[in-house]
Amino acid sequence: RGRAVPSIATIDVQGHTDDRGDAAHNLDLSLGGLRLDRGLPHPTGTRMMLELRLPDREAALRIEAEVTGAHRDRGCGMRFIGLSRAQRVRLADYLLRCWA
Repeated sequence: RGRAVPSIATIDVQGHTDDRGDAAHNLDLSLGGLRLDRGLPHPTGTRMMLELRLPDREAALRIEAEVTGAHRDRGCGMRFIGLSRAQRVRLADYLLRCWA
């Protein structure tokens, strides 16, 4: 299992926003997935598209992910599915900078 880092990336989850219209933020990010700062109204196993905006100012990464668990107070775990080589390289570069 990969090491997760605290992250300031912003996530759009198929148009889900909070009551203020804000996108979700992720708390932990790894090559395998992420944990959002809020639960989503979807059961474990639900697949959806994410737009992951990293602070590197490049275009957002569009990634398919699967809900691995969600709780209103503890956030939502998601596993990435089918990352392309280019997505994996960009994400790995970002994570390496965070770990440095």
